[in-house]
Amino acid sequence: MKTRAPFWLLIIVMIFTAFQAGFAQASKPAASAQPTAPASSQQAPAPSQPAAPSGSPQPAASQTTEGKKPITFSARSVQGVLAKGKENTILTGSVKITTGSLVITADRVELSGEDYVNVVCSGNVVANDSEKGFSLVAEKLNYQRDTEIGIAQGKVAVNDTKNNTVINAEWVRFDQKQSIFEAAVSVLVLKEDMSIRAEYAHYNRDTEEIRLHGGAVAITETGQLQGDTITASSDWSNLQISGEVSGNITSKEKTATQ
Repeated sequence: MKTRAPFWLLIIVMIFTAFQAGFAQASKPAASAQPTAPASSQQAPAPSQPAAPSGSPQPAASQTTEGKKPITFSARSVQGVLAKGKENTILTGSVKITTGSLVITADRVELSGEDYVNVVCSGNVVANDSEKGFSLVAEKLNYQRDTEIGIAQGKVAVNDTKNNTVINAEWVRFDQKQSIFEAAVSVLVLKEDMSIRAEYAHYNRDTEEIRLHGGAVAITETGQLQGDTITASSDWSNLQISGEVSGNITSKEKTATQ
């Protein structure tokens, strides 16, 4: 004779079996779900540029525009292109250019380059910088506004009013930032009661140091000295002459008294 299990026991077994199957199904990962990449496997953002240390120069992009001094000009006739980056303008007749403390006048001036950085002058050129204390006359002048360097040609005369010095030559290069003048070909330097001739001269306006070579000849009230190279500093009271040195001394005759 078979013994049947109580009905309530069968109910409990069925509930437990269903609960266990549901728990197992819930614990399995969904087949269609994609695995989530860990945070470390995500692509890292591009590294940013390190911050510039305090006191370091700013990017040159701002210096390109702001580093140049403003320029103004006037003339009787103007023609050219004013488009940004393609500036090319020709000024003729009583031309006047002002850039920083430098004022240039000429018969003809061609402005070119970005922000008119190139200034090419011809015909009765006069450049005057009252702030730095010098003026220049020449037949031609090519001036770069970004570097403040100019090259003058043709009967050039420089008047250094700050140091009471005059330089005449056929070619002169001047650097406004460094206060350096270089002169070549038939150079004549005049200072107070002294004149020096040579083929080349290098002159520092800040220190008044000058070096001349190429048949250098110094003429003073007391005589004449010449050599391959003549150098002087400060007030030029002490000349240094090297190379093939020669000279003569002129003595002043005393006027006879009765």
